[in-house]
Amino acid sequence: MRERLYISVAGALGASTRLLVGHLLIVSGSFPIATFLVNMIGTLLLCYIVERARLGGRLNPLAVTVITTGFLGAFTTFSAVSIETVELLSNGLFVLAVVYVGSSLIGGLAMAAFGFSLARRLSA
Repeated sequence: MRERLYISVAGALGASTRLLVGHLLIVSGSFPIATFLVNMIGTLLLCYIVERARLGGRLNPLAVTVITTGFLGAFTTFSAVSIETVELLSNGLFVLAVVYVGSSLIGGLAMAAFGFSLARRLSA
């Protein structure tokens, strides 16, 4: 029960942080920079934390679950990528939609690899 409460609170904080980033990064243009950045940062942090925990880092298992499932689960958002891509397409911005999806996928994979690698380097 305690774990669910902590995850719920962390989820609320993650969602609130996501909203704050969105408000801080309101820029003109069509590229959804706020969603892109939170997903890149979130992927990096998620992979770093998971790998540190896997390598036997001194991370409390409850804290790992609360941060990864609660905070980062609410902070990052695949659904926003999906809806923003559909909006770009419906506005006739096909090339930008392809760039957004491609950069989100490639950037996410790069951040994941970097997060895993960073965790390995720092735990050695």
